[in-house]
Amino acid sequence: MSIFKFLFSEVDDSSNDKLGAYPEKVHVGAMPERRYLKTSRIMTFLAAGLLCGTIILTLVIYMLSPQIRSEPLLLMIDKRFYKLEPVENQVVITPSSALIIEEHLKQYILLRYTIVPDIDEMQVRWSEDNSLLKWFSGKDVFFQFSKEKEINMVRMAEGLTTEVNIRFIQHISGSTWLIEFETIEHMPEEEIPTVKRWRALVVAGFFRRGYPNRDERMKNPFNFYVDQFSLVSRAVTQDNKDAKFID
Repeated sequence: MSIFKFLFSEVDDSSNDKLGAYPEKVHVGAMPERRYLKTSRIMTFLAAGLLCGTIILTLVIYMLSPQIRSEPLLLMIDKRFYKLEPVENQVVITPSSALIIEEHLKQYILLRYTIVPDIDEMQVRWSEDNSLLKWFSGKDVFFQFSKEKEINMVRMAEGLTTEVNIRFIQHISGSTWLIEFETIEHMPEEEIPTVKRWRALVVAGFFRRGYPNRDERMKNPFNFYVDQFSLVSRAVTQDNKDAKFID
């Protein structure tokens, strides 16, 4: 109360040195300190209050910042107790995951068989050190791919680029999928590209596993996993000269 009494009291006007008509109306700059004394005090208290409020809000945001995070997790509904539970460490065979698996299989085929002219980009894409293709592949599947990678790297040095056209992805049974796709190979010395048609039998689903850090975890948030991959070639019966190339 003493602060407010001091702030709004008339102690500043108790002096015998009263402001007359001359300094008030004629010479305004005579005693500005007397005029703005109370105003400056009010502004000082307001500024101090705003500063304290800002500090408090900053501390509150700092305390809440560890809770501002998101981590995707594949869950399933336990119908016995009507609650959500994380997916077990096994290949998931549920109709609700079919669209997710299909989209990931498409991405997997494109990552594995598309070849662009940038060799550095392909080395990152096919890297054995925490690349997306590695997190999509089981240990045996990625080892199988490593043999293809050596051959493709040699052909890339000769100027090979490959585009991929996925014809269809079909669910066979359980966690087994059938994928038919075409690879359109371009070589600098060949005017007409070589089109090859393939069928892949894939066992894939979701499998929980450990990641070295959160950034690697976010590369494969649904824990998509190709457990088995077998490839066979098929004859192309149509004329390939007018083949449509995929951007």
